[in-house]
Amino acid sequence: MLKFKLLSSFFLLLILQIGYSQNPTSKKSIDSLFFALKVKPNSTDKVDNLISLYKKSVKSRLIDEAIIDEAILVSEKIFYLKGLGESYDRKGLTSRKNYNYSGSVNYHKRALNYLKKTTDSILIIKCLNNLGVTHRKLNLEKEAFDYYFQALDLSEIINHNRSITIALNGIGNVFVDTKEYDKALHYFKRVYALDLKSENIRGQEYSLSNIGEAYLYMKSFDSADHYLNKALALTKEYNHKSSEAIRYNLLGLLYQKKGEYNKSTNYYKEAIPLFTKSNSVRYLSNTLINIGENQLNLGKYDEAYENINVGLKSAKAIKSKENISLGYNALVNYFTLTKNYKEALNSHIIAKSIYDSIVNESTQRSIVSTQIAYETAQKDKKIQQLANEKEVSLSLANTSFNRLIVISAIGVFVILILSYLLYLYRRNSDLELENKNSELQNYVHQIKELKDKVNSKDLLKNQVLSESFNDFGLSKREIEVFKHLSSGFSNEEIAEKMFVSKNTIKTHIKNIYSKLDVKNRIQAMKKVNSNS
Repeated sequence: MLKFKLLSSFFLLLILQIGYSQNPTSKKSIDSLFFALKVKPNSTDKVDNLISLYKKSVKSRLIDEAIIDEAILVSEKIFYLKGLGESYDRKGLTSRKNYNYSGSVNYHKRALNYLKKTTDSILIIKCLNNLGVTHRKLNLEKEAFDYYFQALDLSEIINHNRSITIALNGIGNVFVDTKEYDKALHYFKRVYALDLKSENIRGQEYSLSNIGEAYLYMKSFDSADHYLNKALALTKEYNHKSSEAIRYNLLGLLYQKKGEYNKSTNYYKEAIPLFTKSNSVRYLSNTLINIGENQLNLGKYDEAYENINVGLKSAKAIKSKENISLGYNALVNYFTLTKNYKEALNSHIIAKSIYDSIVNESTQRSIVSTQIAYETAQKDKKIQQLANEKEVSLSLANTSFNRLIVISAIGVFVILILSYLLYLYRRNSDLELENKNSELQNYVHQIKELKDKVNSKDLLKNQVLSESFNDFGLSKREIEVFKHLSSGFSNEEIAEKMFVSKNTIKTHIKNIYSKLDVKNRIQAMKKVNSNS
């Protein structure tokens, strides 16, 4: 018994010192890396490296907010929206770890505003899930549901199993908070099926534990015992110490609900050194208060009072209102059992005021969360606008440059094609001109030859005709009329051509027919041609 009291006192001292003990070598290493990054030129890689270093400082419990603030500063200067979103999301996680839930909401919402301007779906989903967790801590179930379901929808669209399980677990936990345990079981079992399919051992442990916890609150103790022990066996098999402590804590609660207080206390005691090692103050305070409750039921009032007070002090140190309320309700039971009714009443008043403040705070923060969204959007509007303008400018510049290269290439190509076509055109034109000149010369030569032939033929014909006409005794005037007759002209046309009357022409024709001894012009032409 003395040993346990000493352990409780040691635990209280540990609580007060948590966060102050640091490894000088690790701190020096982180500071050195931070300085090396700080002096580098601003770039997206610099921001990403600062965020990675901040994660490292958080993991080693040497949190340096200057690192993430530098990442934000650089991101703002270069309008790096992804860097801003991831940095603010990290600040939100740190705020939640420090129990500053309203600050956490603020940072996560700022992060979401930036991340929604990017195409990084995974970071958006993480931020939505983080907002779900923080709103759940604030007892804002409606808002928590909203963010978890947004995360679930987006996770299913991109088929990202890890994000799907986180969202489903979050939804299940909110249903636990609202005491809708059958709905919680539905989501926890969905997660367990996914964990089995993907062979995710840690996920299976967590899912089995969640299912067991839901059955516990439903007072289905046998089912709760089955799933919690199954989770514990898996945890021990793979030596997951941090998870093992939570399993012990839940088994302690299970046997407390069943009225098996000694067995409950034994499980709680198994969890204490593991929670102490991992600095899980919230779980430690809860465990000690519950041990005090068990001891009250076993009539060990002094020990109970000691453990309740240690747990209550640690809850106050981290401002965990749920555990503070739990501690004061335990004191109500203690003072009632020890017949100190005045103190019991005082503890009851404090416990009720704490509970009322949680309820009122939930209502107020529901309003505040809406205000934060608006104020954050206003604060970040200029940065987002500048970032968008920068992206548009870069895009236009790249597009213009690419367009210029393409146009230049097309221009050169077109000029070459036109030059070649012009060369071919000129060459063809020259060839065509030469061909036409040659053809023209040939035509001229042929025409000349034809003219010469015609002239020669006409001359010969005229000579022959003249000889033929002389044979028939035709006068010069009659020969002229005969030629017109041979050309097919009518009497009237011949008269017009020869500027004489029609009767004169008839007389000449009559004389021609008489001398040639023919009756018509056809016979006349045959007679003359046959004679020639």
